[in-house]
Amino acid sequence: MSSANNHLAPPKPKPAGGAAGAKSIGGGSTRSKASWLSFRSSRSRAPVVDTNGLSITERFFFKTPPHKQQVLMCIMLRVRLPAQSEARGVRAERIVDLVRIAQAKHYRLSAWVDHESLAAVPFADKAADLPCCFRFVARAGDNWMDTYVDEINQNFDADDVSRPLWRTAVVVPPEWMPAEGSECWAKQTPLVPSHAKKNDYPIYYNRAESSQLGLNPQPPVAGSSYFDIMFTFHHCLGDGLSMLAFARTFLECTDAAHFNADDLHLENIDVNKEPPPVLDNLFHPNVFEVIPTAAGMAIKTFGKKNKKLGHTGESTADLDGLTHLPPSPSPSPTPSPSATPEPESVTPIPPTPSPHPISVGPVLPGNRGHTNVRFMYFSSEFTNILRKKSRAEKTTIAAVLVVAALTACRGVFLHGAKRDGKDIKKVVPNSQGWVITNSIRHILPQSKLLQGGDRETDEALKVFGGYAGSVSNNNLKLTDDSHVWDRCRIVKRGIATSFRASIQRMKVANYAYRHPKIWEMMEKRVDLAKLSRSFSVEVANLGAWEYPCAPPDAPVTDERARVDYFGGALNSSFEGARGLFSCGIITLGGNMSVFVSYDVKSVTVDEAEVFFIAFSECLKRMSEAKKGATVADMLA
Repeated sequence: MSSANNHLAPPKPKPAGGAAGAKSIGGGSTRSKASWLSFRSSRSRAPVVDTNGLSITERFFFKTPPHKQQVLMCIMLRVRLPAQSEARGVRAERIVDLVRIAQAKHYRLSAWVDHESLAAVPFADKAADLPCCFRFVARAGDNWMDTYVDEINQNFDADDVSRPLWRTAVVVPPEWMPAEGSECWAKQTPLVPSHAKKNDYPIYYNRAESSQLGLNPQPPVAGSSYFDIMFTFHHCLGDGLSMLAFARTFLECTDAAHFNADDLHLENIDVNKEPPPVLDNLFHPNVFEVIPTAAGMAIKTFGKKNKKLGHTGESTADLDGLTHLPPSPSPSPTPSPSATPEPESVTPIPPTPSPHPISVGPVLPGNRGHTNVRFMYFSSEFTNILRKKSRAEKTTIAAVLVVAALTACRGVFLHGAKRDGKDIKKVVPNSQGWVITNSIRHILPQSKLLQGGDRETDEALKVFGGYAGSVSNNNLKLTDDSHVWDRCRIVKRGIATSFRASIQRMKVANYAYRHPKIWEMMEKRVDLAKLSRSFSVEVANLGAWEYPCAPPDAPVTDERARVDYFGGALNSSFEGARGLFSCGIITLGGNMSVFVSYDVKSVTVDEAEVFFIAFSECLKRMSEAKKGATVADMLA
C-alpha cells in the first residue's frame, strides 16, 4: 500500500441528491446505527464498488506491482477414472472440455478484469468460446509436486486481458499427452510468458518416504488410470473456499457419461452472467461503529511491531542454516548447490533423485522470495480419533491444528537456538502469534445457513468470490510447561470471535474507502512488507466435506470419478504474508490433507524439516494425550 502502484482510486464524493440523499449520508435511523451489521438497502445508498467489480480487499491483490510476488492459491486433485472409462482412457481435449464446462458456471472465472474500472467483464456467451489457460505435463515419478510448486510461484500477466487470471496444469501419463501439432497442443499456455523470467528453485525439502504419520502424500492406487490436475488462481478473484467450490464444480463433470461422450457440445452451454455478490456493497457503516475497531487496528499497524519471524534473506549470514542439513536416510552425501540442475524456462524441474532427498540450489540475497510446499495427509481413521479426543477436551479440530502448528514452531525455535549455539532462554519466545481464516458466506443473500440449511448444498458456498475474514492472537503464551488442552480451549474461544472481528475490520475499510482523504492517508502509512511474518502460523481450514464425487472406496458400479488425493495452499512469499508457516487444510470424507507452505528466504531447509516432523508428531501425541499434557511432552 505504500507504493503508488497500489493506489486504488477511492470514489470521489458525490453531491447529495436532495433531502433523501442527505439523510442517507447522515447515517439514517437509530435502529440502523444500533445494528452492528448495518445492512442498507441499495435504494438508499449507491454501492461502494460496481456490482461486477472487485471488492476493496481484492483490489489490493490485483494491484500488486509486476516486480513483486502476487498472492496465489492452488488446489490439486488426483482424479481416478471410473471403471467404465478406464479401458479407453481420456483424451487431453476432453479434460480441457470439462474444465471449460466448470469455468462457464462461475462468473469471475469467465471474465477479465478491466484496469480502469476494476470490474470483471465476461469473455464470451458460450463455454466453447471461453479462453482457458492450460498446459499438460507428462508424468515422471512424483513430478506433480514440482508442477505444483511451479504453479504457486509463477505470477500471472495481469496486463494480458485476453486471458483469465487463473490456469490449469494437468499431469498425465505420457500416452495421454496431446498429440504434437494438434489443436490442443498448440493452444497450451506456457507457464512463463515469453517476455517474463522464471525464478530459480532454491530448495527442495526431504521427499524420501517416511514412516512418520502424515508426512507422505497419499500414493496413487496401484494400476489405476488417473491424472493429477491443479487449478491456480490469482487471489483477487476469490478466497480459499472459492478454490474448493470450483474443484467441486469440476468434479461434478467427471463421470463416465462426460468422459465417454463423443461430443459435449460446449457451443450450447451458456456462460454464467450473474456477478457474485460483493460484501462491501452490503455495508454502510457510520463513524461511531468504526472508531473502536479502527483505533485497535491503528495501534497494531503503527505502534510497536512484533519481531518479524524467520530469516530476512538480506545477507548470506541469514542462510547459514542451509549448511546444517538433517541427515540423509541414504549414505550418499547431500548435493552441493552447484550440483543442483538449473531449471528450464518453462518445463517443470525434474524430481529430486531418491539417493539425495534434500537438495539446495542457488539462493541469492535480494531476490524475490520463493514458496516451497510440503504435502501431508492424515486418514479418516486418524482424524476420527483426533476429533473424538478434541471433543472430550471441549475443544475443536481447528483449535488443535493451530496449537499443533504453534508447538511445531516452538520446536523450530529450539532447534535454531541449539544449532547456532545461542541461549534458549533469551532467543526462544515464550508466546507466539497465530492467524486463522474463516468464512462469512452465511450473510450472503442466497445463503440458507442461518435458517439451518445444509452446508453441502448451500448456494453461498458454491460462489466464486471473496468472502473470507480472519481472527488472530499475537501473544498466546506457549512454553514447555503450558498445558496443550488449555491452549486449545483458549484458541477455540478466539476462533469463536472471528465472525464479528472480520465484519468490524471490513467495515473500517468500507468507511475509509468511502472517504477519499482517509483512504489516501491509509495508503501512504501502511507498508505491508513491515507486517509480513509477524505470526508463527496462518491456518486456512476450509472445513470438512463429503466427497463431491465418488469416494475412493466406492463400488465399481459407481460411474463417477474418484479423488484419491487432494489439497490446496496459499503461497508464502508475497508482501503481507502473515505466517512464518501457512497451513492449508481440506477434509473430504474424513481424510485430511495439510499443505504447508513457507518462504525459503525466511525458513531454512533444516528448520522446515523440524516443523513438519514436529507438527505430525504433535498431532499423533495429542490424539493420545491425557489431561495435563504439556508442550514439552509433545516435543519430547
